[in-house]
Amino acid sequence: MMNARNTEQASVDGFSADWLRLREPLDLTARSQTLAQGFKFALKTRDGQPLRLIDLAAGTGANFRALAPLLQADQEWRLVDHDPLLLQAQRDEISHWAQQRGWRCVDEGDVLSIEAGNARWLVRGQQLDLARDLERIDLSWCDGLVTTAFLDLVSSAWLDRLCALLVAVPRPLLATLSVDGRRAWHPALAADGFIGEAFAAHQAGDKGFGESLGGHAAASLAEKLEAHAYRVSVQPSDWRIGAAHGEMLLTMAREAAAVAVVVQPSREASVSAWQTERSAQAARGDLSLVVGHLDLLGVPV
Repeated sequence: MMNARNTEQASVDGFSADWLRLREPLDLTARSQTLAQGFKFALKTRDGQPLRLIDLAAGTGANFRALAPLLQADQEWRLVDHDPLLLQAQRDEISHWAQQRGWRCVDEGDVLSIEAGNARWLVRGQQLDLARDLERIDLSWCDGLVTTAFLDLVSSAWLDRLCALLVAVPRPLLATLSVDGRRAWHPALAADGFIGEAFAAHQAGDKGFGESLGGHAAASLAEKLEAHAYRVSVQPSDWRIGAAHGEMLLTMAREAAAVAVVVQPSREASVSAWQTERSAQAARGDLSLVVGHLDLLGVPV
């Protein structure tokens, strides 16, 4: 079973480093900086010790790349994912990212060591099946927990397990870029409605964690955390994809069409016509898409 990264992906069947690389610039623009700063201030530092962070379903390490420069201090990260190919891609992507910024990056075997100005960041990948072995996560090791583009794939029961960990060992949680079900193409086409409904139905399927919460994930987690004496803040982190992101528009249209055919095979001709028109619009620079996401910050009271 794959530890999935998000239902807006480059293919119906799986997830790839190429897809994660394509979406990363949109994610960086969309993230709530207010909640990221709130997470930073919620972390309780230990005198003379680096900050310790765990990233669930870390993929190629985009959360680390987004947050490490914001946190600035010495840091140790555990990037948890089930997919060995993504774990390998973590090292390549992080090394390339650090070198582009003129930071010294040394592969020390099981850990990458990055010297970023006066800060030193240590990054380790950890292979773990989060559907089966979530309880093996040791929150007592870390100062904070993060995840991105992941919670919309899990079930309500899985969120209960996550909350149980956070109750036993209270830690700040920053969960970014969970889809919330909003999706608006411009210009609108008549087929947008049923294609959107098909996509929502596909999102609600079992991605290996039980029946997925899809667009209800952030609201569900907020309710559960508040019931466990967490202070919760939620803010939009929408993708706004325009003509400058033509490859992403084509990818999103292709993905939506592929899912619609799987869910409603009798409408294949209509879906094909929709995809052809969307591709032509993208080629002309006339197409845009807003995909609704939410960021969530939970802080133990």
